[in-house]
Amino acid sequence: MRKAVLFACLAAVSAALVGTARGAEPETGTLSVEGGRGVFTLEVRGSTLGTLANGSVVVVDRSLNDPYVAIVTGRRVVVQRRLGPAKVLYRGQGLRFRMLGGSYRVVIRGAGLAMSVVGRGFVLLDGEPRAVGDDAGVYSVDGADCSAEPQSCVPVPDDPLRLKLDGTAQTDPGRQGIR
Repeated sequence: MRKAVLFACLAAVSAALVGTARGAEPETGTLSVEGGRGVFTLEVRGSTLGTLANGSVVVVDRSLNDPYVAIVTGRRVVVQRRLGPAKVLYRGQGLRFRMLGGSYRVVIRGAGLAMSVVGRGFVLLDGEPRAVGDDAGVYSVDGADCSAEPQSCVPVPDDPLRLKLDGTAQTDPGRQGIR
């Protein structure tokens, strides 16, 4: 009987500790972009999938010792150049990129961006419409999938906007406009 009571007490304490530890972890946020045009900077630990019709993608792997590797391919990759031990530039048309797990800093410049991000960190959106009145695409943080529901998304701003991905969908007003 004593062993059963001791086992029940240990199980309750370990469950409480696990629950406390999970509550202390930051939540993950999501970002969806459709029809993006401009400069999009990600500083994220998590997963990123996307396509870029025309432009460049610079990937910095901030966690070289993990098993995750960024993959960037394209229909027509004009330039693929290593800029450092953890930094690679890809430029071309029909680019596809995939970063699953790990910690990355990614700078995407160009047009025709469709992207989904799940993780923790920051993103900087800086739309560059072709002409006055044009849009630079739409985005959603912790909300709708912009490829399926573009009417539920917000236009990408012309001025730089820094957003925090942590499940709370709030901007970081102290760092807006910083590149």
